[in-house]
Amino acid sequence: MFKIIIKKFNLFGYHGVKEIEKKNGQNFCYNIEILLNKDNFLSEDKNEDYLENTLNYSTVIKLVKDINNNRRFNLLETMAQTIADRIFEISPLVEKVSVRIEKTSPPIKENLESVGIEYKRDKKKIESSRRSNKKSGSESDRVDIYISLGSNIGNREDNLRKAVNLINSNPGIRIIKVSSIYETEPMYLKEQNSFYNIVLKARVDIKVSPFELMGFLKGIEHDMGRKRSEKKYGPRIIDLDLLYYGEMFVESYFLTIPHPRIEERKFVLVPLSEIAPEFIVKGENIEKFIEKSNFTEKVDLIKNWQQS
Repeated sequence: MFKIIIKKFNLFGYHGVKEIEKKNGQNFCYNIEILLNKDNFLSEDKNEDYLENTLNYSTVIKLVKDINNNRRFNLLETMAQTIADRIFEISPLVEKVSVRIEKTSPPIKENLESVGIEYKRDKKKIESSRRSNKKSGSESDRVDIYISLGSNIGNREDNLRKAVNLINSNPGIRIIKVSSIYETEPMYLKEQNSFYNIVLKARVDIKVSPFELMGFLKGIEHDMGRKRSEKKYGPRIIDLDLLYYGEMFVESYFLTIPHPRIEERKFVLVPLSEIAPEFIVKGENIEKFIEKSNFTEKVDLIKNWQQS
């Protein structure tokens, strides 16, 4: 097999979660490797030596430039997957794709050269995944997700309802259940107002990756006025956490699924148990897990979600 390599392709773009990244932009370095499902370019009649018989790296470069210049991404993970998916669409010869994107001047006060991500995609695994997800009926290409929402600034209930409406506005997401609203005692930083919390269950199109979904949720936080410079675990107008994405396990510097702190958070477990009483936490039914845990934080039912 042959491999096409695009190395240290530098572009300026406006991608990132932080406001300064969206406003001022920064440098991005792209490294791309494409494995072609072709073993030989030399045939007996010498007719293989033509550009149309391979993948033109200039086409890939133009594609990367178009995506970098004409779109805005909160997450490098989402951008990398978008580039990889588009590369697969260019030619049936593409067997594997690796996309590495680095921020060479990130807004971080540390002595480092770059930060970034690497995304790898295999054509065979894609096809296998599609076959395994194939079911009968209209829900064949969807997966169940759970999202936790919280607010303790301003009108907490209005903030939750606005966030739910924004989530539901995404055509790739269909909300199935929303828990009651619970007033919860702050867990990590006690000197602040109590929160209103809910958990919702939704079905998402499998084309929407967990990284893209998380980027969408962070975009809602930004649009509703949350500042990323806020103190960790401090007051916030809205907080959106992706708890589960089907049975998928993800571990990266930005996103971990299932959410790593579910087991210690009563303000998540109680509303989750309401809409998914069959859930299993650490090998035990969620309701029994809550009963046996020594939670001290108050979680009080305020009202059913359907009540105005």
